[in-house]
Amino acid sequence: MTSVATSGDPLSDLIARLRWTVTGFETSRLASGSRTSFAGDTVTFHHVAAGSVRIDRRGESATVRAGDFLLLPRGGTHTLTVTDDAEVSSGTMLLDSSAAPAIGLCLPELLVACGFVLREPLVASLLAGMRAEQSRARPGSASVVTALANVVAASAIRTWIESGCGSNTSNWLISLRDPQIALALEAIHSDPSSPWTVASLARVAQSSRSIFSERFHATVGDPPLKYLARVRMARAMELLGREGLSVSQTAAMLGYGSDVAFSRAFRRFAGASPSEWRREHAALSVA
Repeated sequence: MTSVATSGDPLSDLIARLRWTVTGFETSRLASGSRTSFAGDTVTFHHVAAGSVRIDRRGESATVRAGDFLLLPRGGTHTLTVTDDAEVSSGTMLLDSSAAPAIGLCLPELLVACGFVLREPLVASLLAGMRAEQSRARPGSASVVTALANVVAASAIRTWIESGCGSNTSNWLISLRDPQIALALEAIHSDPSSPWTVASLARVAQSSRSIFSERFHATVGDPPLKYLARVRMARAMELLGREGLSVSQTAAMLGYGSDVAFSRAFRRFAGASPSEWRREHAALSVA
């Protein structure tokens, strides 16, 4: 008998703590061009068995095709537009886990496990089992659907991580390895404009300043304030580019005391002033 490792794998450690409860599940056949709106902050998932759909949420969108699986870790109002006649299984879940903060802030708004059924052949049977339990409404169906959904959701997160989808995959794995550093990462990402210092971040991480600084650098690869600056500049690019804010508005939103201080920090990061970068970004977008 071959033994299965149960420690030393941060993803396995996390999955062992996850407890999803399915609160709703249905499968629909939808015609091209139809549109469905979903409301609420409950964790939501969509699996496309045939055809293709587009999911839109807060200015972000993702195309999900046959065999793909999409998870919205923070839920929220979103729309599903069918771009090709589709069969879609959708569900809502509640997450009861000590790992919930790390999941909520380290995973993207829209997590797409591309080619999910091909990567995880077992998942097709699990999804079919969920549909069968839902349609037959046998005694205990709710518990069976929840148990199957736990495996599907865990597999989707693993597929997303293994495929390297998203620039924050490394931060996600860091969060699993070191929960205290994860607290500081969550604080930075949730409020990058706050006047964070090493000392204040250490308090968030429930650690002494010196130990926190060493662990953060060893785990993340950057000192705390350098990492904070990178997060702020990444957010600045979103505000200047996609959201179209002015340099002054962006500087204020990110907590800089003046446009000059912001522009100096931005130039160090991007190699160009905010105005120069925005002109180049706009030209590339048009091209």
